[in-house]
Amino acid sequence: MLVSSFTKRNKIKPIFIVVSQKLAYAHATHDICPSCAPAFNCTGNFQCGAASCISKVNPECDGVPDCPNQADEMNCECGMRPALGSHRIVGGVTARRGEWPWIGSLQFQRLHRCGATLIHSKWLLTAAHCLKSDPSPANWAVSLGSVLRSGIGALVIPIQRVIIHPAFNGTNMDHDMALLELAVPAPMSYTIQSICLPSPVHLFLRDTECYIVGWGSMREGGSLTNLLQKAAVSIIDQADCQQSYGNVLTPNMMCAGHMEGGRDTCMGDSGGPLTCRQPSGPWFIAGVTSWGHGCGRIGFPGVYTHVTSVRKWISTYLPF
Repeated sequence: MLVSSFTKRNKIKPIFIVVSQKLAYAHATHDICPSCAPAFNCTGNFQCGAASCISKVNPECDGVPDCPNQADEMNCECGMRPALGSHRIVGGVTARRGEWPWIGSLQFQRLHRCGATLIHSKWLLTAAHCLKSDPSPANWAVSLGSVLRSGIGALVIPIQRVIIHPAFNGTNMDHDMALLELAVPAPMSYTIQSICLPSPVHLFLRDTECYIVGWGSMREGGSLTNLLQKAAVSIIDQADCQQSYGNVLTPNMMCAGHMEGGRDTCMGDSGGPLTCRQPSGPWFIAGVTSWGHGCGRIGFPGVYTHVTSVRKWISTYLPF
């Protein structure tokens, strides 16, 4: 698992198709928070309800109810690893069973294509570019609960619906995000869990504990690995990343890795999660593996779609 060269060597054109019952593109007009009053703006603070805000940084799921209605502690049965209690991908090491229970192998006709992340018993997040070959759900499934790419001991669930972000740009990879609805809910277990979704104003700071996870190549130009790999990475300051990538980097993208190289995502890791742990315990998905320059190269960290930038869009489909 060295950022996915899946997108680096292939120019991807936007996909436009007829919408059916099984395939739908979200409309830009849906990019709102259903639980928020349209006329009320918290201006960067966490919104508790129709007319209530709190200024505490990252209050959600920290075990302390800060909102009058306790909205910051709702939907927090996520981001935990029951198989491990509370206890390097290029430069990575093999992950243990149940260590990353939200990671899934997104498979096209039973072959691994990308990573995907369970964010709800019925929903996955992945990269939009992963679906470029065939956005119809009929040929897609996800393998959950196993560290083996081959899927031994895994639960395989068909994909029922593919929803590509309406602003996805296949040329510059902006809004490289897709939602996948499962045909049946994934049963939660020691090896299958959903990760927490950040609020639109959640801050992922540079000193946050973060990991990348996937079955991608362990070196640039190498083959996929059969065992799930993990690597500790750091959030890269946006200004530093801008120096590496220039104006190609948009506000909807974030960088993670190490400027000295060595630990990065690579071919086959696309769509997988950049996960960060809150001091209080839960793990949140900060980004979705999108693109980069090579794999693990000095001065070129991995580029991820920032989940907070599409959080309101996600809320139009998820029940929270």
